[in-house]
Amino acid sequence: MEKGPATRAIHGQRDREFRGANYPIYTSSTFAVPNSDTYEQDWDTFHFYTRISNPTIRNVEEKLAALEGGEDAALFATGMTAIASTLLSFVGSGDAIAVSRHVYGGTYHLLRDIAPQFGIDVHFLNDEELYDLPQFAPTARLVHFETPVNPTSRCVSIASVVDSARQIGALVTIDSTFATPINQNPLRFGADIVLHSATKYLGGHSDLMAGVAIGSSEHLRHIRERRKLFGGSSNPYEAALLDRSLKSLKVRVEAHNRNAQALAEFFETEPKVRQVHYPGLKSSPAHAIASSQMTGYGGMLAIELADLPAAKTFCDSLQLALNAVSLGGADTLVSIPVLASHANMSAEELAAAHVTPGTVRISAGLEDVDDLIADFRQALAKV
Repeated sequence: MEKGPATRAIHGQRDREFRGANYPIYTSSTFAVPNSDTYEQDWDTFHFYTRISNPTIRNVEEKLAALEGGEDAALFATGMTAIASTLLSFVGSGDAIAVSRHVYGGTYHLLRDIAPQFGIDVHFLNDEELYDLPQFAPTARLVHFETPVNPTSRCVSIASVVDSARQIGALVTIDSTFATPINQNPLRFGADIVLHSATKYLGGHSDLMAGVAIGSSEHLRHIRERRKLFGGSSNPYEAALLDRSLKSLKVRVEAHNRNAQALAEFFETEPKVRQVHYPGLKSSPAHAIASSQMTGYGGMLAIELADLPAAKTFCDSLQLALNAVSLGGADTLVSIPVLASHANMSAEELAAAHVTPGTVRISAGLEDVDDLIADFRQALAKV
Protein backbone atom coordinates (compact mmCIF):
# COMPACT_ATOMS: atom_id res chain seq x y z
CA MET A 1 0.00 0.00 0.00
CA GLU A 2 1.31 3.46 -0.90
CA LYS A 3 2.35 5.47 2.13
CA GLY A 4 0.78 8.84 2.78
CA PRO A 5 2.58 12.13 2.11
CA ALA A 6 3.45 12.85 5.74
CA THR A 7 5.03 9.41 6.11
CA ARG A 8 6.97 9.80 2.87
CA ALA A 9 8.25 13.22 3.97
CA ILE A 10 9.44 11.89 7.33
CA HIS A 11 10.89 8.48 6.55
CA GLY A 12 13.82 8.28 4.17
CA GLN A 13 17.18 6.58 4.47
CA ARG A 14 18.30 5.45 7.93
CA ASP A 15 21.51 5.85 9.89
CA ARG A 16 22.38 2.16 10.02
CA GLU A 17 25.49 2.58 12.17
CA PHE A 18 24.15 4.52 15.17
CA ARG A 19 20.38 4.42 14.38
CA GLY A 20 19.98 8.17 14.76
CA ALA A 21 16.53 9.60 14.16
CA ASN A 22 18.07 12.08 11.70
CA TYR A 23 20.14 11.04 8.73
CA PRO A 24 23.81 12.10 9.08
CA ILE A 25 25.29 15.17 7.42
CA TYR A 26 28.12 13.97 5.20
CA THR A 27 30.32 17.04 4.92
CA SER A 28 32.97 15.44 2.72
CA SER A 29 33.54 17.00 -0.68
CA THR A 30 35.15 13.75 -1.85
CA PHE A 31 34.74 10.06 -1.06
CA ALA A 32 37.31 7.29 -1.43
CA VAL A 33 36.48 4.42 -3.76
CA PRO A 34 37.05 0.78 -2.76
CA ASN A 35 39.44 0.31 -5.67
CA SER A 36 40.33 1.90 -8.99
CA ASP A 37 37.95 -0.36 -10.91
CA THR A 38 35.07 1.48 -9.25
CA TYR A 39 35.57 4.44 -11.61
CA GLU A 40 34.61 2.22 -14.51
CA GLN A 41 31.08 1.83 -13.11
CA ASP A 42 28.15 4.15 -13.75
CA TRP A 43 29.02 7.24 -11.71
CA ASP A 44 25.38 7.61 -10.65
CA THR A 45 25.60 4.36 -8.68
CA PHE A 46 28.06 5.54 -6.02
CA HIS A 47 29.14 8.70 -4.21
CA PHE A 48 32.59 10.03 -4.93
CA TYR A 49 32.32 13.83 -5.29
CA THR A 50 29.63 16.03 -3.72
CA ARG A 51 29.08 18.21 -6.81
CA ILE A 52 27.78 15.03 -8.44
CA SER A 53 26.28 13.14 -5.49
CA ASN A 54 26.35 13.02 -1.70
CA PRO A 55 24.51 10.69 0.73
CA THR A 56 22.84 13.53 2.65
CA ILE A 57 21.65 15.17 -0.56
CA ARG A 58 20.55 11.87 -2.04
CA ASN A 59 18.35 11.12 0.96
CA VAL A 60 16.43 14.36 0.37
CA GLU A 61 16.17 13.75 -3.38
CA GLU A 62 14.60 10.35 -2.77
CA LYS A 63 12.06 11.87 -0.35
CA LEU A 64 11.09 14.60 -2.79
CA ALA A 65 10.70 12.11 -5.63
CA ALA A 66 8.44 9.99 -3.43
CA LEU A 67 6.35 13.01 -2.43
CA GLU A 68 5.65 13.93 -6.07
CA GLY A 69 5.26 10.34 -7.27
CA GLY A 70 8.35 10.61 -9.47
CA GLU A 71 11.07 8.08 -10.14
CA ASP A 72 13.95 10.43 -9.37
CA ALA A 73 14.84 13.97 -8.30
CA ALA A 74 17.80 16.33 -8.54
CA LEU A 75 18.46 18.90 -5.83
CA PHE A 76 19.94 22.27 -6.81
CA ALA A 77 21.36 25.30 -5.03
CA THR A 78 18.31 27.46 -5.93
CA GLY A 79 15.00 27.24 -7.69
CA MET A 80 16.23 29.32 -10.61
CA THR A 81 19.18 26.97 -11.07
CA ALA A 82 16.76 24.05 -11.17
CA ILE A 83 14.63 25.80 -13.81
CA ALA A 84 17.53 26.93 -16.00
CA SER A 85 19.34 23.58 -15.82
CA THR A 86 16.16 21.66 -16.60
CA LEU A 87 15.17 23.76 -19.59
CA LEU A 88 18.69 23.70 -21.01
CA SER A 89 18.76 19.93 -20.62
CA PHE A 90 16.14 19.55 -23.34
CA VAL A 91 16.35 22.58 -25.65
CA GLY A 92 19.16 24.33 -27.45
CA SER A 93 19.94 26.50 -30.42
CA GLY A 94 17.21 26.28 -33.06
CA ASP A 95 14.61 24.84 -30.69
CA ALA A 96 11.37 26.53 -29.62
CA ILE A 97 9.79 26.75 -26.17
CA ALA A 98 6.17 27.59 -25.39
CA VAL A 99 5.87 29.44 -22.08
CA SER A 100 2.95 30.79 -20.12
CA ARG A 101 2.84 34.56 -19.85
CA HIS A 102 1.95 34.06 -16.19
CA VAL A 103 5.22 32.91 -14.63
CA TYR A 104 7.52 34.08 -11.87
CA GLY A 105 9.42 37.23 -12.86
CA GLY A 106 12.82 35.52 -12.67
CA THR A 107 11.67 32.79 -15.03
CA TYR A 108 10.17 35.38 -17.35
CA HIS A 109 13.43 37.35 -17.51
CA LEU A 110 15.44 34.17 -18.09
CA LEU A 111 13.31 33.21 -21.07
CA ARG A 112 12.76 36.71 -22.44
CA ASP A 113 16.32 38.01 -22.13
CA ILE A 114 18.74 35.07 -21.84
CA ALA A 115 17.26 32.13 -23.76
CA PRO A 116 17.30 33.95 -27.13
CA GLN A 117 21.05 34.48 -26.68
CA PHE A 118 21.37 30.69 -26.94
CA GLY A 119 19.34 30.63 -30.15
CA ILE A 120 16.16 29.44 -28.42
CA ASP A 121 12.88 30.70 -29.87
CA VAL A 122 10.48 31.54 -27.01
CA HIS A 123 6.72 31.83 -27.51
CA PHE A 124 4.88 33.51 -24.61
CA LEU A 125 1.27 32.34 -24.58
CA ASN A 126 -1.88 32.95 -22.56
CA ASP A 127 -3.86 30.07 -21.05
CA GLU A 128 -6.15 29.47 -24.01
CA GLU A 129 -3.18 29.43 -26.37
CA LEU A 130 -1.41 26.87 -24.14
CA TYR A 131 -4.47 24.68 -24.57
CA ASP A 132 -4.08 24.88 -28.37
CA LEU A 133 -0.37 24.44 -29.04
CA PRO A 134 -0.86 22.91 -32.52
CA GLN A 135 -2.12 26.32 -33.60
CA PHE A 136 -0.03 28.74 -31.53
CA ALA A 137 3.33 26.96 -31.06
CA PRO A 138 3.39 23.86 -33.27
CA THR A 139 7.20 23.64 -33.32
CA ALA A 140 7.70 23.89 -29.56
CA ARG A 141 9.92 21.15 -28.18
CA LEU A 142 9.11 22.02 -24.56
CA VAL A 143 6.18 23.68 -22.77
CA HIS A 144 6.72 25.41 -19.44
CA PHE A 145 4.10 26.89 -17.12
CA GLU A 146 3.22 27.20 -13.46
CA THR A 147 0.04 26.69 -11.47
CA PRO A 148 -1.04 28.28 -9.24
CA VAL A 149 0.50 31.29 -10.93
CA ASN A 150 2.80 33.80 -9.25
CA PRO A 151 1.60 36.27 -7.96
CA THR A 152 -2.18 36.04 -8.43
CA SER A 153 -2.71 32.30 -7.81
CA ARG A 154 -4.57 31.94 -11.10
CA CYS A 155 -4.78 28.27 -12.05
CA VAL A 156 -3.96 26.53 -15.32
CA SER A 157 -5.43 23.16 -16.25
CA ILE A 158 -2.52 20.73 -16.14
CA ALA A 159 -4.39 18.04 -18.05
CA SER A 160 -5.33 20.49 -20.82
CA VAL A 161 -1.74 21.68 -21.30
CA VAL A 162 -0.46 18.09 -21.28
CA ASP A 163 -3.02 17.03 -23.86
CA SER A 164 -2.12 19.99 -26.06
CA ALA A 165 1.62 19.30 -25.71
CA ARG A 166 1.20 15.64 -26.62
CA GLN A 167 -0.33 16.67 -29.93
CA ILE A 168 2.94 18.32 -30.95
CA GLY A 169 5.28 15.89 -29.16
CA ALA A 170 6.50 18.47 -26.64
CA LEU A 171 7.90 17.87 -23.16
CA VAL A 172 5.92 19.44 -20.28
CA THR A 173 7.64 21.11 -17.33
CA ILE A 174 5.68 22.75 -14.53
CA ASP A 175 6.66 24.98 -11.62
CA SER A 176 4.50 23.78 -8.72
CA THR A 177 6.14 25.88 -5.98
CA PHE A 178 2.92 27.59 -4.87
CA ALA A 179 1.07 24.29 -4.53
CA THR A 180 3.70 22.03 -2.88
CA PRO A 181 3.46 18.23 -3.26
CA ILE A 182 0.87 18.23 -0.46
CA ASN A 183 -1.70 20.18 -2.48
CA GLN A 184 -0.90 19.08 -6.03
CA ASN A 185 0.98 16.33 -7.89
CA PRO A 186 1.36 17.32 -11.56
CA LEU A 187 3.02 14.06 -12.61
CA ARG A 188 -0.30 12.33 -11.98
CA PHE A 189 -1.87 14.57 -14.63
CA GLY A 190 0.77 13.71 -17.21
CA ALA A 191 3.42 16.41 -16.68
CA ASP A 192 6.95 15.21 -17.41
CA ILE A 193 8.99 17.23 -14.92
CA VAL A 194 7.92 19.09 -11.78
CA LEU A 195 10.00 21.97 -10.47
CA HIS A 196 10.00 23.59 -7.05
CA SER A 197 11.83 26.44 -5.43
CA ALA A 198 12.57 24.45 -2.28
CA THR A 199 13.55 27.76 -0.66
CA LYS A 200 9.83 28.33 -0.21
CA TYR A 201 7.34 25.86 1.34
CA LEU A 202 9.60 22.81 1.20
CA GLY A 203 12.18 24.65 3.30
CA GLY A 204 9.45 26.47 5.14
CA HIS A 205 11.49 28.59 7.57
CA SER A 206 13.12 31.26 5.37
CA ASP A 207 16.57 29.91 6.28
CA LEU A 208 17.75 27.91 3.26
CA MET A 209 17.94 28.07 -0.51
CA ALA A 210 17.37 25.13 -2.82
CA GLY A 211 15.55 23.98 -5.93
CA VAL A 212 14.48 20.58 -7.20
CA ALA A 213 13.49 18.88 -10.45
CA ILE A 214 11.43 15.68 -10.25
CA GLY A 215 10.40 13.23 -12.95
CA SER A 216 11.32 9.98 -14.66
CA SER A 217 14.73 8.39 -14.26
CA GLU A 218 15.48 9.01 -17.94
CA HIS A 219 14.66 12.71 -17.79
CA LEU A 220 16.58 13.13 -14.54
CA ARG A 221 19.63 11.48 -16.08
CA HIS A 222 19.85 14.39 -18.54
CA ILE A 223 19.19 16.98 -15.84
CA ARG A 224 21.86 15.53 -13.55
CA GLU A 225 24.37 15.72 -16.38
CA ARG A 226 23.68 19.44 -16.79
CA ARG A 227 23.86 19.98 -13.04
CA LYS A 228 27.24 18.28 -12.95
CA LEU A 229 28.59 20.59 -15.65
CA PHE A 230 26.82 23.83 -14.67
CA GLY A 231 27.81 23.33 -11.02
CA GLY A 232 24.52 24.43 -9.44
CA SER A 233 24.49 21.61 -6.92
CA SER A 234 23.13 21.84 -3.40
CA ASN A 235 25.34 21.15 -0.37
CA PRO A 236 24.93 18.75 2.57
CA TYR A 237 24.19 21.48 5.11
CA GLU A 238 21.31 22.92 3.10
CA ALA A 239 20.08 19.41 2.33
CA ALA A 240 20.04 18.55 6.04
CA LEU A 241 18.03 21.70 6.79
CA LEU A 242 15.62 20.76 4.02
CA ASP A 243 15.34 17.21 5.36
CA ARG A 244 14.40 18.62 8.77
CA SER A 245 11.76 20.85 7.21
CA LEU A 246 10.18 18.10 5.13
CA LYS A 247 9.23 16.25 8.30
CA SER A 248 6.68 18.94 9.13
CA LEU A 249 5.66 19.75 5.55
CA LYS A 250 2.15 18.31 5.62
CA VAL A 251 1.06 19.93 8.88
CA ARG A 252 2.62 23.25 7.87
CA VAL A 253 0.96 23.32 4.46
CA GLU A 254 -2.42 22.45 5.93
CA ALA A 255 -2.05 25.38 8.35
CA HIS A 256 -1.00 27.70 5.50
CA ASN A 257 -4.09 26.58 3.58
CA ARG A 258 -6.40 27.39 6.50
CA ASN A 259 -4.91 30.82 7.15
CA ALA A 260 -4.94 31.81 3.49
CA GLN A 261 -8.59 30.79 3.17
CA ALA A 262 -9.55 32.82 6.23
CA LEU A 263 -7.61 35.86 5.02
CA ALA A 264 -9.16 35.65 1.56
CA GLU A 265 -12.64 35.56 3.08
CA PHE A 266 -11.77 38.55 5.28
CA PHE A 267 -10.46 40.63 2.38
CA GLU A 268 -13.62 39.90 0.37
CA THR A 269 -15.56 41.92 2.97
CA GLU A 270 -13.24 44.93 2.90
CA PRO A 271 -14.43 47.82 0.67
CA LYS A 272 -10.90 49.13 0.05
CA VAL A 273 -9.94 45.80 -1.51
CA ARG A 274 -11.03 45.85 -5.14
CA GLN A 275 -10.41 42.17 -5.81
CA VAL A 276 -9.15 39.09 -4.00
CA HIS A 277 -7.19 36.44 -5.87
CA TYR A 278 -7.41 33.06 -4.14
CA PRO A 279 -8.51 29.78 -5.76
CA GLY A 280 -10.18 28.60 -2.56
CA LEU A 281 -12.90 31.24 -2.91
CA LYS A 282 -15.97 29.99 -4.74
CA SER A 283 -16.14 33.39 -6.42
CA SER A 284 -12.66 32.92 -7.92
CA PRO A 285 -12.37 32.20 -11.67
CA ALA A 286 -9.65 29.72 -10.69
CA HIS A 287 -11.83 27.75 -8.28
CA ALA A 288 -13.11 25.12 -10.71
CA ILE A 289 -9.69 24.29 -12.16
CA ALA A 290 -8.07 24.28 -8.72
CA SER A 291 -10.75 21.96 -7.35
CA SER A 292 -10.14 19.52 -10.20
CA GLN A 293 -6.39 19.14 -9.60
CA MET A 294 -5.59 20.31 -6.08
CA THR A 295 -6.36 18.78 -2.68
CA GLY A 296 -5.79 22.12 -0.93
CA TYR A 297 -5.80 25.67 -2.26
CA GLY A 298 -2.43 26.82 -0.93
CA GLY A 299 -1.07 29.56 1.26
CA MET A 300 -0.72 32.27 -1.39
CA LEU A 301 -3.22 35.00 -2.19
CA ALA A 302 -3.18 38.47 -3.67
CA ILE A 303 -5.35 41.54 -3.29
CA GLU A 304 -5.93 44.53 -5.55
CA LEU A 305 -5.78 47.99 -3.99
CA ALA A 306 -6.48 51.26 -5.78
CA ASP A 307 -2.93 52.06 -6.90
CA LEU A 308 0.76 51.82 -6.03
CA PRO A 309 0.63 54.47 -3.26
CA ALA A 310 -2.20 52.53 -1.61
CA ALA A 311 -0.23 49.30 -1.86
CA LYS A 312 2.85 50.96 -0.35
CA THR A 313 0.87 52.48 2.53
CA PHE A 314 -0.78 49.16 3.24
CA CYS A 315 2.46 47.15 3.27
CA ASP A 316 4.39 49.77 5.24
CA SER A 317 1.67 49.94 7.92
CA LEU A 318 1.74 46.26 8.83
CA GLN A 319 3.07 45.31 12.25
CA LEU A 320 3.04 41.50 12.16
CA ALA A 321 3.33 40.70 8.48
CA LEU A 322 6.76 41.43 7.01
CA ASN A 323 7.22 43.51 3.86
CA ALA A 324 9.62 41.08 2.23
CA VAL A 325 10.12 39.02 -0.90
CA SER A 326 9.96 35.21 -0.97
CA LEU A 327 7.17 33.10 0.45
CA GLY A 328 6.26 29.87 2.18
CA GLY A 329 7.81 30.56 5.60
CA ALA A 330 6.31 30.65 9.07
CA ASP A 331 6.11 34.46 8.99
CA THR A 332 3.40 36.08 6.92
CA LEU A 333 5.03 38.06 4.10
CA VAL A 334 3.68 40.72 1.77
CA SER A 335 5.24 42.18 -1.35
CA ILE A 336 4.31 44.47 -4.22
CA PRO A 337 5.04 42.56 -7.45
CA VAL A 338 5.68 45.64 -9.60
CA LEU A 339 8.49 46.53 -7.18
CA ALA A 340 9.78 43.01 -6.58
CA SER A 341 9.04 39.77 -8.44
CA HIS A 342 7.72 41.54 -11.56
CA ALA A 343 9.94 44.62 -11.61
CA ASN A 344 11.36 45.79 -14.95
CA MET A 345 8.39 44.48 -16.90
CA SER A 346 6.55 46.72 -19.34
CA ALA A 347 2.97 47.82 -18.80
CA GLU A 348 1.91 45.43 -21.54
CA GLU A 349 3.77 42.52 -19.93
CA LEU A 350 2.27 43.31 -16.53
CA ALA A 351 -1.21 43.47 -18.01
CA ALA A 352 -0.69 40.09 -19.68
CA ALA A 353 0.36 38.70 -16.28
CA HIS A 354 -2.72 40.29 -14.64
CA VAL A 355 -0.50 42.35 -12.35
CA THR A 356 -1.44 45.95 -11.52
CA PRO A 357 0.47 48.63 -9.55
CA GLY A 358 -1.99 48.02 -6.71
CA THR A 359 -1.44 44.25 -6.54
CA VAL A 360 -0.18 43.01 -3.18
CA ARG A 361 0.97 39.39 -2.89
CA ILE A 362 0.47 37.74 0.49
CA SER A 363 2.16 34.60 1.75
CA ALA A 364 -0.05 33.52 4.66
CA GLY A 365 2.16 32.38 7.51
CA LEU A 366 1.50 30.24 10.56
CA GLU A 367 0.50 32.93 13.06
CA ASP A 368 -2.89 32.94 14.79
CA VAL A 369 -5.20 34.04 12.03
CA ASP A 370 -7.17 36.44 14.25
CA ASP A 371 -3.93 38.34 14.90
CA LEU A 372 -3.23 38.49 11.18
CA ILE A 373 -6.70 39.76 10.38
CA ALA A 374 -6.35 42.48 13.04
CA ASP A 375 -3.01 43.51 11.53
CA PHE A 376 -4.38 43.66 7.99
CA ARG A 377 -7.48 45.52 9.16
CA GLN A 378 -5.48 48.29 10.85
CA ALA A 379 -3.22 48.59 7.80
CA LEU A 380 -6.21 48.94 5.47
CA ALA A 381 -7.60 51.70 7.70
CA LYS A 382 -4.53 53.79 6.83
CA VAL A 383 -4.96 53.39 3.07
